[in-house]
Amino acid sequence: MTDMETHEKYLDHVQVDYDLLVYTVGSYHYNWHHQIEILWLLAGDVEVNVDGTRHVLHQNDLLAINSNCGHATFALAGNCIALRLHLDPAFFTRQGIDLSHGQFELNSAALKLNVAYAPLRQALAQLALAPQRAASAFERNALIYRITALLWRRFFNANAPTRHLPQRRQGSIENVMAYLNNAYTQDVTLETAARVGNYSPSYLSRIFKEELGINFYEYLVRCRLQHAVQDLSETPQKIGDIALANGFKEIKSFNLMFKKHFGQTPSTYRQQLSPTVRSQNDHFKRALTPAQSRMVQDRLAQVAAAEHGDVVSPCETCVYRLHERDYQDLKAKVAQLKNVLSR
Repeated sequence: MTDMETHEKYLDHVQVDYDLLVYTVGSYHYNWHHQIEILWLLAGDVEVNVDGTRHVLHQNDLLAINSNCGHATFALAGNCIALRLHLDPAFFTRQGIDLSHGQFELNSAALKLNVAYAPLRQALAQLALAPQRAASAFERNALIYRITALLWRRFFNANAPTRHLPQRRQGSIENVMAYLNNAYTQDVTLETAARVGNYSPSYLSRIFKEELGINFYEYLVRCRLQHAVQDLSETPQKIGDIALANGFKEIKSFNLMFKKHFGQTPSTYRQQLSPTVRSQNDHFKRALTPAQSRMVQDRLAQVAAAEHGDVVSPCETCVYRLHERDYQDLKAKVAQLKNVLSR
C-alpha cells in the first residue's frame, strides 16, 4: 500500500459553455443538434418524440436527449412551459469523461423516483435565475459543474447501446449542409450533393456519419420532415401536396418516414392539433407573457430556495430505491434458479 500523496498542484482552464431557454410549447418543431439537451417541464402536459419514441411528460418531469437525436415537443394542453438546457459534449470530454460508449438515460416520466431529481431541478432553477440575481461567472460555473456531475454519476449508462459521438470539424461540410437546407424540395442525391462540396460520394457519405452522427439520407429526410411538419401545423394544405412540396416523391414514402420519426401518421398528428396548440406556435420560443413570467419566476424561486428536506421525499431515499437494480437482478436470478429446479 502506498502512502497518500500530501502535495498536489492542479491547474485547469475552465471553459463553461451552455444555452438555457424557458419557452412555451406548441406543435412539433422538429430539430436535432450536437448538444446534449436537458428538458424540465415547468407547467402543463407535453408529448416529447425522440427518434420515433414518444414520451408523455407531466409538470416537473425531466428528460435527457442525447446528441444528434431528432426530437420534437407537442403541447397536450394549454399553457405548457419548458426549460431546456443545451450542453456541449466537449465539456464532458475536456474533463476526461468518455461519452463515445453509452448514453444519458434521464426520464422521470418512466422512473418516477430518483434521489438525484431534486438536486438537479434545484441546480437548474438556480442557473435559470442567475441573470436576475447577478450571479458571478464563478457561481454559474459551479452550477454547471454540479449539473453535469449529477448527469454523469446518476444518469449515464455506459452499457447502453454504443453511440458514435460525432466530432464536428468546423466548416468541412457546412456548404453541403447549407445546400441541403435549401434544396430539400428537389430531387437531391448523394452524387449531386458531393459535387456541391467537391467531394467524392463515398467520402461525403463517410464524413456525414463522422461529423454529424447520422448518414446523408437521414439528414436529408430530417430536413424535409422539419418543413413538412410545420406545413401540417400551420397550413390547410392536403397531406399529399405537403409531401410533394417538401421533396417526398409520393405520399406513401412521406407516411413511412413520418411514422418512423414521430410514431404516428401525418393525418393522426394533424387531428391532434387544437386551436390552443396552434395559437402557441405564434409564441414558440418567444418571450413569455407577464403572467407566465411571474409563474415561472415563482416556481424557479421556490425550487431554488428549497431545503434538502423539502425537495426530496422519504420515498426517494428509501433503501428499495437506492438498491433497486440489485433487487431486480436478484429477482431475475431467483427466477432462473426456479426454472432450473423445476426441470
